[in-house]
Amino acid sequence: MVAPYRLYGADLSPYSVKVRQILRFKGIEHEWLPRSQARQAEFARFAKLPLIPVLVGADDYSLQDSTPIAETLERRYPEPSITPDDPALAFLSAMLEDYGDEWVNKAMFHYRWTYPADQESAARRLVDTMLDGASVPDRADVEASVRSRMVERLHFVGSSAETAPVIEASYERLLRLLETHLASRNFIFGGRPALADFSLAGQLGQLASDPTPGALMASRAPKVAAWVKRMEHATVEGPFETLEALAPTLGPLLREEIAGAYLPWMAANAAAAAEGADVAVDLPGGRFTQKPQKYAARAFTEVRGRRAMVASDGRLAALLSETGCDRWLEPPAPPAATAPEPAADASGDVLDKSADA
Repeated sequence: MVAPYRLYGADLSPYSVKVRQILRFKGIEHEWLPRSQARQAEFARFAKLPLIPVLVGADDYSLQDSTPIAETLERRYPEPSITPDDPALAFLSAMLEDYGDEWVNKAMFHYRWTYPADQESAARRLVDTMLDGASVPDRADVEASVRSRMVERLHFVGSSAETAPVIEASYERLLRLLETHLASRNFIFGGRPALADFSLAGQLGQLASDPTPGALMASRAPKVAAWVKRMEHATVEGPFETLEALAPTLGPLLREEIAGAYLPWMAANAAAAAEGADVAVDLPGGRFTQKPQKYAARAFTEVRGRRAMVASDGRLAALLSETGCDRWLEPPAPPAATAPEPAADASGDVLDKSADA
């Protein structure tokens, strides 16, 4: 009998793990199908892009990209919900989800493919998945090839010798701030997980599994490590807390990481994507440069749109203003009206929304 859902993914894919954890939390029956060479033809039937995760229903309808998958599951299976009833908390959860997907992912990929011990560990585990238990005589060569190919992709997330101090400082800040925030609660917004938990746990779970960032987490943030473990089979353990109760320790995370690194990078990336230029922005730890990411540019527009939908909430406005987030979240002013130019071409750059891997 075919399960209601089939999830094609990989244990080393933070976005695959994110979706798997949501399925588990909601008690949705599913079959976990690691993407491997033996399963490639089957996977290709459903994947619009050669990227994971792919969620396939019993009717063979497929979805890609972890955020739309999560949103679809939340609509179809509203209980237990991963969206706080308070619109202010729902917005913060959505913003932190995007922070995990778009910014913390840089640390995950950076550590995994920069340090030799991490490269070796990840290449070995990736090849294990690819071969699906089969043995090959040139196993060492396959691992070396995977390792070389992934190292060559570091520039896609902006990882380089010059940006390493920025990325690593951000990771260490996140560990410190989240350790304090989780000292008195089991999940980011209280006694039950929200969408933000699943995104951040997906990324931080990968970092915990790699030697270099994993050692940092174990020594500096044991409560974060325990939360990552808890998220593997998360359950409702209590209610969501109020914004007022969360603010004393959530505020520093918003100030130092969201307004300090993620939002400035998102704004610079969106501007660079629109202008066809490289991203260049000064962040804590140094200057961050990379090629623009069109998916993240579109995500920034969506985050700003969500912020506009809760513009009337004074409590949220006060927190976002005090932490410096609203400086980046206010929609850009519309251009001044000018006389129309005859026969002007109004075409513009279209941002493609690629699936995450």
